[in-house]
Amino acid sequence: MPAYRAALLPLLFTLTLSGCASLSSLSQPSLDEEAGEALRLAHTLRDNQRYQAAYEVYARMDERGQLKGSYLLEYASIAATVRPAGEALALYQRTRAELGGNPAKLPAEQTLALCSGLGRAHLALGRAALAERDFRCAVRAVPDDTQALNGLGVAYNLQRRERDARTQFEKALEIDPSYAPALNNLALSWLASGDSAKAIGLLNQARGQGDIALQLNLALAYVFSGHDDTAQAVLLENMEAQYAGQILQQFRNARARVDAGAPLASELLAASQQPLALSEQN
Repeated sequence: MPAYRAALLPLLFTLTLSGCASLSSLSQPSLDEEAGEALRLAHTLRDNQRYQAAYEVYARMDERGQLKGSYLLEYASIAATVRPAGEALALYQRTRAELGGNPAKLPAEQTLALCSGLGRAHLALGRAALAERDFRCAVRAVPDDTQALNGLGVAYNLQRRERDARTQFEKALEIDPSYAPALNNLALSWLASGDSAKAIGLLNQARGQGDIALQLNLALAYVFSGHDDTAQAVLLENMEAQYAGQILQQFRNARARVDAGAPLASELLAASQQPLALSEQN
């Protein structure tokens, strides 16, 4: 897998629980008093972003045979945030079988949650073609879901279908121009193709969002287009001079390696990991 395509993957998983809360509006299996109390606890933990604790409650309920239908889908969605992709995939596949085996026949909210979950798991396992199938299912159910469109774009990109990928990223941005994962993916795609001007134009549109990944990629694009002073100014907008200088030097080093013949894709992958270096500022 080309490195810049791997760099797109982290941007897909910023919001993995879309649709999870809306499942509560669907018809739910009946529960006894003990199971109902446990489920309320799981929901409280989930809503407070305590996903590991919520997962443990769902797991205990599952061991007791208390999870059926849409509750099993909730469990899979939570597991996807804290467990390896293979485990999450197995839960989503079990959910699909539990719900009849054909996601297209489910209510749209369930189809979206199930197919998107399957797609994310397949992407994480490097199965782009299967992920494409799943995200197509999600988009058919809810055509204006930005996460599903973004996921489909990533699946296309991993299969070297850049034009199709950009179409999906652009559709997501037409629906929500502030949706950072699609914007970042689209910009990275253009930057990887050597078109830093298009990447800069896209990222400049979102300059005021305060998203650190967008800011770093904008600075990177400026460095690769030879505008180091502008890149430095971008970095200084939201970080201390010491860290801005370190990152700018890393970007310059990356440009030098590319000029010396290193693959641009590898340098973009390294750049996508730069936000980790900022943790010392917190």
